[in-house]
Amino acid sequence: MRVRRIGLGVGLIATVLLPLAFLFLGVLSAGETLPAILLLSGLWAFVFGLFMENKQERLYYSGSGAIVALLSTYHFIHLRYTIGLVIVALVVLALIQAMFRPGAKPRAPKA
Repeated sequence: MRVRRIGLGVGLIATVLLPLAFLFLGVLSAGETLPAILLLSGLWAFVFGLFMENKQERLYYSGSGAIVALLSTYHFIHLRYTIGLVIVALVVLALIQAMFRPGAKPRAPKA
């Protein structure tokens, strides 16, 4: 039996349509819809990157998913804190990328 994998695009379409459906059903307000889309899209990209993507691109997808999910926090905390969290996440992602470059040969120690 062959198991079909869900692609990134199909999951992102679902993460946009679900909050829109909740908006039209009256579960979410107009101001809550965009943060819900950002949060669900970021979480989907994070999970997709960790569990379904190739090893070489895992860090890219999971890191960008975490950043998009952090963008949704502007609805809950002040915008300047959201910007600060996103900048910290970008710095951490850059440091992780520099330390654990997939496919790169280890550097020889300096003499």
